[in-house]
Amino acid sequence: MTLRSSLGFHTMTLYNIIFSGDTAQLIRDFQQYSQMTGSIKMYKDKHGNGVIKFFPEYRGIQWLICENAYLGEFRTCVTIINVEINPKILGGVHDYITAATYDDMETAITNFNLISKKISPLLGTFDNYSIKRVDYCINFALDELAPECTTEQMMTLIKRSNIPPSYKEWMCYDDTAHRMKSRPSSFYLMNNSVHINCYSKYMKLKEQNQENIENGYPPIAQATMEAARDIIRFEVQCKYRKIHALLHRNPNAMSDNASNYKVLLSHDACMDRINEYYNKTIGRGHWYTLQLATSLIRSHHFNRQKEHRLIDALQFVNQCRSITKAKEAYQGNDLESFNRTLKDLSSLGINPATIPKEWGIGRIWSLLDAYYSRLSMERINKQYAAVMDYTS
Repeated sequence: MTLRSSLGFHTMTLYNIIFSGDTAQLIRDFQQYSQMTGSIKMYKDKHGNGVIKFFPEYRGIQWLICENAYLGEFRTCVTIINVEINPKILGGVHDYITAATYDDMETAITNFNLISKKISPLLGTFDNYSIKRVDYCINFALDELAPECTTEQMMTLIKRSNIPPSYKEWMCYDDTAHRMKSRPSSFYLMNNSVHINCYSKYMKLKEQNQENIENGYPPIAQATMEAARDIIRFEVQCKYRKIHALLHRNPNAMSDNASNYKVLLSHDACMDRINEYYNKTIGRGHWYTLQLATSLIRSHHFNRQKEHRLIDALQFVNQCRSITKAKEAYQGNDLESFNRTLKDLSSLGINPATIPKEWGIGRIWSLLDAYYSRLSMERINKQYAAVMDYTS
């Protein structure tokens, strides 16, 4: 049985540059294509950039035309063509859940070139575009990896995770609470080069479905909504600054765009990004109740001082209901000491964010560990089946 959980990326943003003198012709080409086919919508966003989307059916590609941008030392006025693509859907697979992989790119590139050619020669081919952003992701299907808990319970634990230095949690004003609050369905962290978003895919699709209806787009299929019901997506949005840094430190990159795509979108690259940021935020350990985590610490028979230090840290995080809020109580040497204690707990396989006693759940495995374990088991089963077929 194929896993519903998946690791890879879901969207990527590319960019190409044309001279401003060609912009009017490009817009005319889009307008002519729209009149001929009736399949695209054009409008301006709040920044005055031209947004072009396929309508009524999303085809995994949309354009953002940024006019009057300035390039280089001599401030040449140019137009930037940003293209956001979903390789799965652009490749003809209408799947909002499964992550894309590098293997999906061949068909996506073929369709990208076919669509661009039909619209305007000024759009060029896929090879003319450079990567501006990649949204890496892993989809955790709770029925496979943590069937003992609900989506809401999992998001409660995840929202108690660590916010690394230089990151801020995204919040918006809540009219009921009269204060800034984060959304209960997501844990969304931001800095200048990377955004990290962990959220309920079902709740995200519900919001997107409402937007579709309000903007005159078809609603999302009910089957798609149901398939997303127990999916938690962990997403690492690497923006231009991070993409440039990743390419700059890789000896196989920066020679041409084709090499860059392979460097950034290979399975190992996707896995490295997910592992790095999952461990920085949600952490390496498994979730336990405070009572069970305390028993595990005592079973190691540490000296009295270390045992008390570890248990006190667990109790304080439990009291604060968040690793980040617990850290805010310390500064200087005390904060360094507390961070070392969190690392000690991680090395024991214990996530400092403990499970509320009233849930009646003693332990929930780390979603990332559970995914890799299931993936390994699936490969072993496939190898075993292949051997049995060969010998029968």
